[in-house]
Amino acid sequence: MNEVELTFMISYKAATRQEGTFEVPSGCGRLCLKHDLPEKYTLLTFLLVKDPQRRVRFLKQLGYSESTILIGQESVGTTIGGVPGEIPAGRWSVSVFLFAEYLKFLEGMPDILFHVSVSDRWESINEVIGGRIWAEPGLVYSRYDFSEIYRKGAAWYKGDLHTHTRLSDGKETPQAASGKANLMDLDYYVPTEHNTLHSGWPLCRTMIVPGVEITTMLGHANLFGIDRMPGTLERFLTDKEEELLRADWRELLKECAERSWLFSVNHPFLHIWKWLLAELPLAAVDCLEIVNDPTYEADAQADARTANEKAILLSDLLWEDGWRICAIGGSDSHNRIDERYGDAAEPSIAGDPATWLYMENLSPANLLDALRCCRAYVTRHCGIESSVHFGEQLPEGTRNFPYRIVLKGPQEQPDIFFLHNGRFQSCPVIRTEDGSWLTEGEAELSEEGYHWLRFGAREQSGAFLFYGNPVTRGRKEHRFSTFGEIAEELERQWK
Repeated sequence: MNEVELTFMISYKAATRQEGTFEVPSGCGRLCLKHDLPEKYTLLTFLLVKDPQRRVRFLKQLGYSESTILIGQESVGTTIGGVPGEIPAGRWSVSVFLFAEYLKFLEGMPDILFHVSVSDRWESINEVIGGRIWAEPGLVYSRYDFSEIYRKGAAWYKGDLHTHTRLSDGKETPQAASGKANLMDLDYYVPTEHNTLHSGWPLCRTMIVPGVEITTMLGHANLFGIDRMPGTLERFLTDKEEELLRADWRELLKECAERSWLFSVNHPFLHIWKWLLAELPLAAVDCLEIVNDPTYEADAQADARTANEKAILLSDLLWEDGWRICAIGGSDSHNRIDERYGDAAEPSIAGDPATWLYMENLSPANLLDALRCCRAYVTRHCGIESSVHFGEQLPEGTRNFPYRIVLKGPQEQPDIFFLHNGRFQSCPVIRTEDGSWLTEGEAELSEEGYHWLRFGAREQSGAFLFYGNPVTRGRKEHRFSTFGEIAEELERQWK
């Protein structure tokens, strides 16, 4: 195959999508793409490669990655984001997308030309998929088994529902990310890259569940349980006008409903990444991220603690209004294990916070079911043993709710509490012989009608330790139907 060079432009005024094509002769065993884009622009740029049948064979945010990309017939010779397999003869295409969310940073900067060369040379790469392949050409997850059981036994399983690698703007390879998941003793791990999907993953002891973070100027949302590349994804990469994006979100929500994908709103109040799509129907939301990377404090405006506190209040308001939207956490980990944000006291690492899900056996299908049923709680720097089945729907007529919670980890006495229909009740706490903290008692649900009971814990300083999805009894007619409506109520109470 003769080497081909394609030219693209980085410019504030350039189209968000640019495309070039090249011919592949019969008998080609691999494709080697090399780009010369300066590092300062790689986070802005996505690269998409399609074969002659217009099937996706590679999709990646260039980010912190190698400039050499291979698409081979086997996973060991294919860069992350690629779909290995036959390299058919015919006209292939390379599309470059400029990340609309960050286009504003190019305003006033000179135009930059860069090149992508295509050949069939073999070059050594470090960012190989390895291990298991999930996808067929087109990024269809026909080779991923959602029913596979990774561990038997009914238990609370610990994991992380929001993470990043070099497939998008993270700094770790999937291999390194797997090592961090093992270090944090995670049972499951969900890589959720910006507008792109993993086609496979290295072999590891942690259950890896595919996801994606849809990332736009109107907000970010994770999709769980995806079985293929969303049909709207290329439009999200292309569109930058607000009305087009609103239409894209509507189409995506329709696709989620049709394919039973779970929709999770990420960091709804965090700095420039907050949720701005006010018309989002609450009925379309399955999960809400209440704690997102608590180590992130880039500056006073990007204070993760304040954003997380508002998200926790939003979750409580949703439960008060009768919505069953699962409160979850996500590390949103991007960094290497030895990196910190500014003067942060701790590194940002997978599993901080941890989301614990109750499953009869550890499997992807059971993970999705646990999220749908709100069988979840979120922790930082502690473990829980509890008689409470978080997310449980109690039978009508239940009058008393006994509870027993043991909090393990904190050296100083924590404040353990519950909210009953929004009313705060502090729980008596004693220290056990092994240094844990115990509270037990009984909550009365004597009145008729809807009840919600949410357990939590904080340090004496007020720092977050634990949030359990509420136990409920009965149902309630909703007062709020959209994100914007309940966000207005939150702002009223926050002030």
